Amino acid sequence: MKLSTNAAALAADRGPAGVPACKGLDPNTFFPYPSESGNGPTAAESEALAVCAGCPVQTWCLARDLEECTVTSRIVGVRGGLRQADRRALHVELYGVRTPYRAGADR
Repeated sequence: MKLSTNAAALAADRGPAGVPACKGLDPNTFFPYPSESGNGPTAAESEALAVCAGCPVQTWCLARDLEECTVTSRIVGVRGGLRQADRRALHVELYGVRTPYRAGADR
């Protein structure tokens, strides 16, 4: 599993100047079991958020993730300093689009 398309873009020198704080870390750190939107972050999410907090490309990473995710169901993990639930809510706020959940749609 690759960390993100953001890391790939940075490697190809298409991103902002700076080295992402997540570079070289275990990608699974950024894909913890998500908490519910009304709850605070889980311990695993807090660990990933702490890495993002000191990242020099955090704003770029978040903006790129929101632009590339066309539907909220594709927003997973921690990126750009926000956990999955927070990025999904922000995506809906910005784009006003929410994909309805359909049981069995992924079969």
